[in-house]
Amino acid sequence: MITPTKKEHKFIDAYFECVNFTEDNSNLFCEIWEREQVIECLAFMVYAECYLADDAIEQAGHDFWLSRNGHGSGFWDSDSSYYCDHIRDWLQRKSEQFGETNALYNEIEPEIDHWARLRRDYPAIERAE
Repeated sequence: MITPTKKEHKFIDAYFECVNFTEDNSNLFCEIWEREQVIECLAFMVYAECYLADDAIEQAGHDFWLSRNGHGSGFWDSDSSYYCDHIRDWLQRKSEQFGETNALYNEIEPEIDHWARLRRDYPAIERAE
């Protein structure tokens, strides 16, 4: 089991705060999609954490969601009080490598086999029965 650090928790919480803001949906996230997002946030932090000041962690969580999904905002347009230019550009490129994702909700798409999608996207993951 992986236990996120305090910085990772702040990043993940900010990421989902931004998802809720942009999606404007009060339904509960699909558990599988939510877990996938946590995994991707942790994977992004493996690359980015050493470049992020403690006071930029929450902004980075927001920017990761916005940048990877092409919301017209994100790392590329954050001011230099959060990231210097070359780091901002690198974070933008790295977040785009994670690709776009659409929020999945329990109430909207209950017929989708989310485990099959997760196994397809991450072949090393096996569902524990």
